[in-house]
Amino acid sequence: MAAGRVFRYLLKSWLSKPVHQREIYSWIRQQAPIVKIAEVGLGKTERAHELIEFAQLYADGRPIQFLGIDMFEGRPGGDGIPLKTAHKTLHALGAKVQLVPGDAASALPRVANAFRDVQLLIISADQDIESIRQSISWIPRMLNEKSLVLWEVKDDKGQLSFGRYSMSQIEAMTTSPVRRAA
Repeated sequence: MAAGRVFRYLLKSWLSKPVHQREIYSWIRQQAPIVKIAEVGLGKTERAHELIEFAQLYADGRPIQFLGIDMFEGRPGGDGIPLKTAHKTLHALGAKVQLVPGDAASALPRVANAFRDVQLLIISADQDIESIRQSISWIPRMLNEKSLVLWEVKDDKGQLSFGRYSMSQIEAMTTSPVRRAA
């Protein structure tokens, strides 16, 4: 098992595409066990699928909890998959999956207090920036001091990369003081 885990780590961290996602796998391995993951903007669920599988390698038998927020079949570009299909695909991995339809502004207020202590939160580049800004004050409620937020951005040339943020950096982005639930 250990040799297979090392081999899969090397494949993911050196050869996976798109290249910018390689840092996710390195971080999961370094911070293991990572058992609570959230993603805003699932698209076709490929990244979520790969994240859950990879996190399971280092979870020491603990179940992975995954929260996914997306418009699913209601995506503006029509490039989403049906909610039922996404749930079936991700749940088949053995993870505890919670999928919430909607954009960040409508979904995060509904789940922020219930899905807490997220270790890794990914915000996809295809998300509406205004929706993220409207909901950013809800994100710190989901995090803890060791959490990492990876916000995917596209540069002028169309290249994707991640901005890395801690809970304190996300809190600083909010325009009003964040009231944390007791």
